[in-house]
Parts: sequence; C-alpha cells; structure tokens
Amino acid sequence: MLKNIIYLFSSNIMAQFLNFISGIIVIKMVSADDLGKYSVAISFINIIVIILSGFFTSALRRFTAYYRGTNELDKISGILKLSLIYSTILTFILTPPFLIFPNFISEFFLKSEDYSKFLFFYAFSIPFTIFSTYLSAYLSGFEKFREIAISNNIYPNILRLFFLIIWWILLPFKEIGITLSLVVKSIVNFVSSLNYSKEKLGVLKYKPKYELSSWFKFSFPGFLRYGFSYLADNIGIVLLGSLKDSLSAGIYRGANFITSILWNINIAFSSTIIPRITLLISKGEEDLAIKILRKYYILNTSIIFVSTLLLIFLGEYLLSLLGKDYVLGYNVLIILCFQALIGAFSSPFEVYLEARGRTDLSLINYIIYSFTTIFAIYFFTKLYSKEGTAYGYVFSMISLSISRFILFKIISKKTLYKFLDYILLLIFILTLIITLKLSSYGKG
Repeated sequence: MLKNIIYLFSSNIMAQFLNFISGIIVIKMVSADDLGKYSVAISFINIIVIILSGFFTSALRRFTAYYRGTNELDKISGILKLSLIYSTILTFILTPPFLIFPNFISEFFLKSEDYSKFLFFYAFSIPFTIFSTYLSAYLSGFEKFREIAISNNIYPNILRLFFLIIWWILLPFKEIGITLSLVVKSIVNFVSSLNYSKEKLGVLKYKPKYELSSWFKFSFPGFLRYGFSYLADNIGIVLLGSLKDSLSAGIYRGANFITSILWNINIAFSSTIIPRITLLISKGEEDLAIKILRKYYILNTSIIFVSTLLLIFLGEYLLSLLGKDYVLGYNVLIILCFQALIGAFSSPFEVYLEARGRTDLSLINYIIYSFTTIFAIYFFTKLYSKEGTAYGYVFSMISLSISRFILFKIISKKTLYKFLDYILLLIFILTLIITLKLSSYGKG
C-alpha cells in the first residue's frame, strides 16, 4: 500500500514536470494571440466536461472499495454500470454540439468566432476524457495506484510531449498541433486506463444491484464542492477572452503559467500534511494538529514570499523567454503572486476543515469563492483588462480566506495563528509593495 502511494506521489511530481516542459513548448510554438485563443477554448470546454463528468466519480471510488470489503459484487456491478451509462449519455450530449456548431458556440458564448477552430479539434477529446475519469475512479476503488499513476500521469504526458516536439519540428499549423496534443493525451489516458481495468470489468457479468439513494447522497456534496472550485479556478481566462481579446488572454496565460509554480508549492504542502492532521484529530490530539499546521504553513507562506521577491526582479526576464509579447504580463504575474501568498496563508484553515470531515463547510467556502470570483473578475476585467482579471482573483481569494477563517473559528473554537503571524503577513505584503515601487512597477 505504502509503495503504491509513493509511486502515485512520485508520478504526480513527474507529471507536473512533463506538463511544465510541454507548457513551455506550447508557448514557444504559437503567438501570444493564438495561445490566448487556445487557452480560452480549452478552459471553456474543460469547465463543462470536467465538472459534469465528476458527478459520480467519488461514489464509484468509495463504494467500489466498500463493496469489495463486503464482497457484494452485484453492487459493484450496479455502480459501475450506472457510471458507464452516465458517461455514455454525457458523451452524446456534450460532444456533437462542439463538432457541429463550433462557430455558433464560439460567437454566442465567447463573443468571437476566433475560438471555433480550437473548440472543434479539442472536442474530439471529450469522450476519452469522460470515460478515463470513471475508469480511473474504478481502479482507485481497487487500490490500483500504480496503474493509475502510469495511465494518468506517465504515458499520456510522455506521449503528448513527443507529439508536441515532432509537430513543432516537422509540421505547419502549430495552433492545431497544440490542440491535438491534448486529444492524443486523452486517448492515451483512456487506452491505458481501459487496459488496466479490463480484468476488473469482469464484475459486469453479475446482475446489478442498485443503492441509488446512498450513492447520490454521497456524491452530491463533493460534486458541488469540486465543481465550484474548478469553475472559479478556470473561469478567469474565459471571461478575459470573451470580454476583451485573445491576445490579452494569451499574455495572461503566460504569466499564470509561471505563477503556477507557487500553487504547486502550496499543493505539495497540503497533500503532505492532510493525512497527518487527520490522524492527529482522530486521536483527539487537536492542539498538536493545530500547532503542526501553523508551523507548516508559516514555512509555506515564507517560501512563497521569497519566491515572489525573486519574481519581482526576474519576472520580466522569465516572461521574455516565453516571447516579447509576454513581458506585457509582468503586472499580471506580480498581482497573481499576491493571490498565491494570501491563499497559502489561509490554506491551513481549509486543511483543518477537511481533516475534521466537514466537507459541507468546505462546500460553503467554495460557493463563496466561485461567486465572488465570477463577479469580481467580470467587474475588474471590464475596467482593467488582463490586470483586472488578476485583481479579481486577489479579491476572491481574500473573500475565501475570510470565509475559511470564520468557519475554522466556529468549528474549532481555537486560535491557529498568533497575532505576530498576522503582523508577519502584513510585513511580507508591505515589503513586496515597497520592493515593487523600488523596481519600477508598471513597466508592462
């Protein structure tokens, strides 16, 4: 078990590295304008497909494992058949419109036909994405973490990278190549997942037994939480592309690509600490859990602060490596660093709620985050273009952080950060602002 978890964790790191390299190649293959069109179209389809396809995955994962323990193969057959039926219906509902009416969808929803080509080609990935999601959840129910790591993280990302390199060197129409690279990735993911699942799919021979009430009751809160979270994280570039233009979206995407490193630091801290905090709380050692949370996230916030300082001085240079247009995203890059700093500081409140099993309160947090993100980004983007999108994310992160803090206090009745910790955060922010002024903020 431990070996499998380590394998999955290591593969996640490898996948992040491969995605980073692929991301650099994608940015170098096309102009900032085409990158914007690509990013807006991909994000638009992903918001719809990934949110809706996630409706039943948590139930499939959880109840497959549970019924294995009770040896109720008929119920495994039931939840698997229901998941496959849902996947099939969703595929037939979502795929044809993007293949048949890409111009209409692009014009009506994204306010320009420029995105239609990207919508059309990326739509071919929809069936493979949906079925891969459920096959991976099913494998997880059997604790096949090694197989999941290979089929989700290793094979797809390696083959996508090779595909991108070959197309970059040999073929024209680079904008089509970067889009089809994601289709290739989804196909490889599906084929690999199917290959590893085929032995376990034999359970379908049993007459299915359904426990619909339990399955839906379990799935719905998690589906809403994930849906609101994913919507908030990805709606920004879609709104920017539809309210302004694809060039602004491309420049924003370049800046966001660099600051994603900061969020990966925060994710690494959270994924490492959640199991330990959950264990301590289950043992009644809540004071120790909060003490460890504080120590970890002071360190996490400090690392992101130092990283932001480096980006203040090196940001323009790093953006120039992506292309001359991306230097115009320097202000966006720095604003998004502030978002990451605030998010890192408030993350332990969310970790605590999850460790306590209060997914209902996490759902409240992400409903607030989603709605404030949409309204703030819409308002600020209309006023300040790409910088406004970044301001909107800072505003929504502040709202999420306040909500996290309030719910943490209501549930725990304890203090996580000391007064001096908040002073430290204020000093961090003031230091960054002063440093920005001294380094001539606003050159972009």
